[in-house]
Amino acid sequence: MIDLETKIHDKFTLEFKVGFNTETAERKTKFRDYVMNTWIFVPNSLDINAAKYSKEDFYRDLKSGVRLITPSYSLHELANDEQLLPSQALISNFNDMSSAPKDTQDLTHAIKMYCAIAKSAFRDGCFAITQKEDAENRMESCHQYLTDGRKILERYRHLIGQLNKKKATDRIRQVFAYGDEFLSNVLEKYAYRLRDNIRLKHPEEYPQLEALFKEVLLNERNYREQKGYLCVKADDEKGNEDFVFRASLLKKFTESDLYLNATKRKNTFLVEQIMYSLAAGAAMVVATLSSFFFQQRYGNFTLPFLIALVISYMFKDRLKDWLRLIFAKRVSNKVFDTRTDFRVKEKYIGWSKDSVDFIDSDKIIPEVIKLRSRNPLFAEVSGKDEKVLLYRKKVQLWPTELAKASPYPLRGINDILRYNFTEYTRKMDNPSFPLSGTWEDNEYKPIEGKKVYHITIIIQCVYEGNTEYKRIVVRCDRNGIVNVKVS
Repeated sequence: MIDLETKIHDKFTLEFKVGFNTETAERKTKFRDYVMNTWIFVPNSLDINAAKYSKEDFYRDLKSGVRLITPSYSLHELANDEQLLPSQALISNFNDMSSAPKDTQDLTHAIKMYCAIAKSAFRDGCFAITQKEDAENRMESCHQYLTDGRKILERYRHLIGQLNKKKATDRIRQVFAYGDEFLSNVLEKYAYRLRDNIRLKHPEEYPQLEALFKEVLLNERNYREQKGYLCVKADDEKGNEDFVFRASLLKKFTESDLYLNATKRKNTFLVEQIMYSLAAGAAMVVATLSSFFFQQRYGNFTLPFLIALVISYMFKDRLKDWLRLIFAKRVSNKVFDTRTDFRVKEKYIGWSKDSVDFIDSDKIIPEVIKLRSRNPLFAEVSGKDEKVLLYRKKVQLWPTELAKASPYPLRGINDILRYNFTEYTRKMDNPSFPLSGTWEDNEYKPIEGKKVYHITIIIQCVYEGNTEYKRIVVRCDRNGIVNVKVS
């Protein structure tokens, strides 16, 4: 299946987390094919069109990061079952540790995977608790969550305490310290997030949980200070810039083994060369036939023949370029622009292809037109003239090869797409303007109006014979993205 999550990444960037999951397939086949088509409806007033916004501009604004889906374990399982693969791999590699390069590499991989899996378990557990409706269940889950979180860190830190007995190398000590600091960051982050959610949304429950949250967070704070880890400070003059930077580096380090070896290349080179050759050949045929015709009519070495020959070759060059444009337009709808090959530890597991083009409104499928939901007035004024970008993505994964690539249960890949809307905001009007006024208490008060543009995105996901649609409305002004509505 295809899992799709949408959120605002920053002021001008929308993030799509697209999960291509091989585990949920109903029938076992060698390949899993996934198709994702995205229609972007752009108001005509923004002046985004094929002449001013090329393929290169689109791919410049689109950033893609492909990684494996993190193996899924619950926080309670991870804390209480030492036989689970992440815990077992960490402990067994630690016990077998030596100074051999392979042993060091295997233990480093086990540490990274343990930390990455624990981070996902913390995140999913926190989200699950915030969605609970029963107060008693929610409070019990908070107790269990914090207890399990401490157990996970205690198990990891117990191994750190055994490093002296193992005569570990400086490299292993350093990697263990990175994992310890990362797990500490994760526990603090999601414990504070859970605490704030309970305090704001369920204030009647918070007094009964406050002591527990305080104990866990203060103990973790003291531990961090003892270890010399960077801590968040309320009065930091640089706005905790150093902490944020280091936390980002730790996240990239611990999750680095989940990122794929992705090789991207242009997918249209051969097609383009054939297309350009056909255009040149057709133009040459026309020019040669013209030459034969005027030669028979005026004879050789005459002024009329010379003039006709020059004109025919001038026409040949223009005809060649014109035919190239026609062929390119017809072929672009059927051929992808780029191809990316995916590998895990040099094992080939699949590929993806991408393409983008402006398309005419009459080529949009009826289901998408219906989801576009143009109101009658908008359709009368500007709806028919809006520009439509079609971004196509096709992914093929090989589940058998993916399973062989790692002992961990790999369920597929996540493609993190970040699309920047800066180009869309360039020609927007001022975000606010004088609208009118009112008389209140015999005093005139001016009123300002907000100028907001709506960019509608329809995404079609096709997999295993199933088709699903997502409708996303991005409300923007000149200062960036205002909000996003997903339905």
